[in-house]
Amino acid sequence: MLNTPLAIIRYYAEKYKTQGTDLLGKTLEDQGLVNQWLEVEAHNYHPPLLNLVLHIMFSPHFGIVRNEQVIKESEEKLAKVLDVYEDRLSKSKYLAGDFFSLADLSHIPFTSYLVGPVGKEYMIKERKHVSAWWDDISSRPSWLKVLEICK
Repeated sequence: MLNTPLAIIRYYAEKYKTQGTDLLGKTLEDQGLVNQWLEVEAHNYHPPLLNLVLHIMFSPHFGIVRNEQVIKESEEKLAKVLDVYEDRLSKSKYLAGDFFSLADLSHIPFTSYLVGPVGKEYMIKERKHVSAWWDDISSRPSWLKVLEICK
């Protein structure tokens, strides 16, 4: 079953693909890689990152009790995923290849919490290729504009 947020971002990427960057990939192979990395994010990257954000940033708000064991386990899970990313990004500039795609874009919002208020920037910075990838995607003018609007 398709993850609803993934369906929504895929819809908008398709709808506006003629405006700005083609985020879905030009070839069928590229599109397959974009979709593969979107699924990796949704099922392997996002869940432990969400746990870190919830337990570090939002406890005791919203009825969340800070659980150090959950934080530790989530950090360990995320580290393993980041090791996979490091391997992938040692072979290509971006997750789906040598082009910026929806797979990269979808990582920006929650990863910005990881390197910001969650205080786990070292998880990105200690991996050379992940760090270069993060520096690249998080300094895109469109993301900087979003940050400016949110201030």
